[in-house]
Amino acid sequence: QMDRVCYSCHTDAEVKFTRTYTHQPVALAQCNACHNPHGSDLPNIVKATGSDLCKQCHSAFMKEEVGGANHPPFTGGECLACHDPHGSNIAGMLMKKQDTICFSCHGKVETALKGGAVKHSPVTSGECTKCHSPHKAKLKGLLLASTPPLCLTCHKGMKERMGKENVHSPAEGNCLTCHMPHFSSQPSLIVQPVLELCGNCHEFDRPSFVKSHIGIDPKKTDCRHCHNPHTSKDPKFFKDVMHPPFAARSCDTCHIVEKQ
Repeated sequence: QMDRVCYSCHTDAEVKFTRTYTHQPVALAQCNACHNPHGSDLPNIVKATGSDLCKQCHSAFMKEEVGGANHPPFTGGECLACHDPHGSNIAGMLMKKQDTICFSCHGKVETALKGGAVKHSPVTSGECTKCHSPHKAKLKGLLLASTPPLCLTCHKGMKERMGKENVHSPAEGNCLTCHMPHFSSQPSLIVQPVLELCGNCHEFDRPSFVKSHIGIDPKKTDCRHCHNPHTSKDPKFFKDVMHPPFAARSCDTCHIVEKQ
């Protein structure tokens, strides 16, 4: 086999290239897929430089997404900025851990993350590609899908509930109306304190709102104490477990309620 011939001189290469994820030409002992065995005008006697070499096998994949988003290293043909051409112990034959590679360019995100009190789990685990394509995508931000479908690929329990229950309109429309995708200073990655957030849509001073919240100052409580912000079997999005009189809207069973 060709690799035995090559490894007879390149003794360190056999150990170096034997990784968890090995590039197919290496695994198939086809060193000459990328290297000219006799000579070349190029360093490392490769047959072509940069992405031109990769295109010999990956030409279909390397076409840009017309009208979509294309990652600058991808369009610039900088395959080796992220990938090891022979093999790697990291999935995708990456040179380094995923977040380390991403933060080498997206330093502002890394700096901002350090100040975030709450971080999205794919961010803390360094899995940027849970949400973003590293090469190209039809959507802005190199997102793999729009929201909510993208979010529901992980939040499967919520997806199941959304198919059976009443769905809060922001949850049905765009998760980013209420949540930050990377980090937040607020619990549950919400974009602002809960009362300000709910107040963007719900007018707390509206007479009908005041009437339905007898004895409660909505500006001094947390809406989530009573309501589920995503889905509910109840049309007013009350939580699943309710005191029977409350579920029946019979407040006067227990309370002295003044007519308003």
